[in-house]
Amino acid sequence: MKSKESAIERYIKLRELIDQMAADLETVNAGGMVCRKGCCDCCVNLTVFPVEFFAIVEGMKKAGVSKPAFDAARACGYLDEQGACVIYPFRPMICRTQGLPLAFYDEQQEGYSVTFCPKNFADDDPEDLDFGPDNTLNLDDLNDALFEIHLAYLAEHPESGYTEQTRIELSRLGEYL
Repeated sequence: MKSKESAIERYIKLRELIDQMAADLETVNAGGMVCRKGCCDCCVNLTVFPVEFFAIVEGMKKAGVSKPAFDAARACGYLDEQGACVIYPFRPMICRTQGLPLAFYDEQQEGYSVTFCPKNFADDDPEDLDFGPDNTLNLDDLNDALFEIHLAYLAEHPESGYTEQTRIELSRLGEYL
């Protein structure tokens, strides 16, 4: 009998799905996307759910990564001098989606809105931008899936004392490697 997938395994599958969706969106929106290695305007020091944090730790350990360089003086301490992410293969979900056209339910507008990096689509007339399900990422769906996996992780690790609201500073990775 096959064992049930752990929350971390489910998170890794979600991360892989996001990577595929992001790659597809980059292709669909290629003319308007300028996000590239070294473009780090959206990078900041983050907190993440425990399931994300420990999936990153586990991935780094499996890859033989020891303590990654962290510079607290940078907008994100995991950026090197050229603005490249030193934990890029292991980065959290929010980092994987930044810059892309993200659809979300906007309560003030009482409908869906789309946000993206202001550097992207800068050459396009806003009136000509036609975003829909085929060229955006539904952020609400992804956040809901992540939160469900977070709850599963909490259920698997009741001894941790983590709660639904627990967030861990990504800067603490070195403490676990």
